[in-house]
Amino acid sequence: MLEFWFNPTVSVAKKLAFLVLLACVSIGLYLYQPLTLDNILLFAGTGIIFLICRYCKIHFAVKNPTGIFYRLLTWIPLALVLALVFKNMNNGEILIPGAQGIAFMALAVCIFSPLSLLHQNTTSPETKSESK
Repeated sequence: MLEFWFNPTVSVAKKLAFLVLLACVSIGLYLYQPLTLDNILLFAGTGIIFLICRYCKIHFAVKNPTGIFYRLLTWIPLALVLALVFKNMNNGEILIPGAQGIAFMALAVCIFSPLSLLHQNTTSPETKSESK
């Protein structure tokens, strides 16, 4: 979902530009049609659950990517996001509350994973020349 943010080959400047753009979109959608604080916190919590599931997939389930544990860790955040989007449906309107909630979730993922900004591609020059 947010693999761009966790990709070590993407520069920190691009990641920070993405974070600023995401914050502007979140604020703009909030000013247009605000969600309640409870719902914003639910979406932010879903972002944290996404991070927990992602790190569990990387560290515990990477050996069996077709296993039930890996699939469960993939579907838990998606199910939570869908449940929250449909919970916030107002009189049949799903687009603005859903987009706003997903923006707050992505913002929480970016804010609560600051170490992904520091991870850079650390291949040495010797290994680069050997691979060519």
